[in-house]
Amino acid sequence: MKARTGFAIGALASFALVSSTYGVEPGPTSTREISPPANKPSAFAVPRHTTGDVVSVNKRAQLFSVRTTDGETILLKAGADTARQLSTLKKGERVKVSYRNSQGEKVATKITPA
Repeated sequence: MKARTGFAIGALASFALVSSTYGVEPGPTSTREISPPANKPSAFAVPRHTTGDVVSVNKRAQLFSVRTTDGETILLKAGADTARQLSTLKKGERVKVSYRNSQGEKVATKITPA
């Protein structure tokens, strides 16, 4: 009986920890909390392309991450042209992303469905 009770408590605690309610990102309380899009990358920055699945989207920080077909996860900052697309990106969505390295950040210059 004690083993069943212990198992039930452990199962409930595990469920509570992995519940999707903990992954919900609260919305901004003011417009000052929203990060501006990244500056336009230099014309000398080499364009790169990747295809993968959206892992997460942080609209407030203007960031999203993509798991590539190679299994690598890339953190990207929305550029001025792609910032408005963050509101439509969904976790698990397959996308093709063009980006450039700019001042230590990978700045997305184009996002299209794959």
